[in-house]
Amino acid sequence: MRRLFLSACAVALGLSIFSTNSDAYAQDPATETAIKYRQSVMKAVGGNMGAMVGIMKGAGDKANLAAHAGAMADLSKIAPTLFPAGSDFGETTALPVIWEKPADFSAAIKKFQDAADNLASVAQSGDMAAFGPAFKGLGESCKNCHENFREKKEKK
Repeated sequence: MRRLFLSACAVALGLSIFSTNSDAYAQDPATETAIKYRQSVMKAVGGNMGAMVGIMKGAGDKANLAAHAGAMADLSKIAPTLFPAGSDFGETTALPVIWEKPADFSAAIKKFQDAADNLASVAQSGDMAAFGPAFKGLGESCKNCHENFREKKEKK
C-alpha cells in the first residue's frame, strides 16, 4: 500500500511539473511565432514598397507596379490580424498603444487599407500621373503607423 501511495505521489508530482513546464512552453512559442509572422509580413510590405520605388527610379518594368500595388492591397487586408493579444512583448518594436488604444490602431490600419486599395486601382489603370500621388498617400499611411505605433529606430 505504501509503495502504491508513493508511486501515485511520484506520478502526480511528475505530471504537475510537466504540466507547468508545458504551459509555459506553449505560451512562449506561440507568442514568438506570432511576432515572427508579423515581422515577416511587414518585411513583405517593405519589400513591395522598395520594389515600387526602384521601378519608379527606372530599375524595373513599370508593368510590374500593378503586381506590387496589388500585393500591398492584399497585405493590408491581413494587417489587422497581425497583432493578437499576447504579442505585445518579446522581440518586437510594436508599442503597447496598439493594445491600449485599439480604436486608434484600427483607424490607422483602415487608412493603410484604403491607401493600398487606391494605389492598386491606380496601378491597374496604368495612369502614371496618378500613381505618384497614390503612392505618396500609401507612404503617409505607413509613416503614421511607424510614428505612432512602432518604437523609433535608432539612427546608425
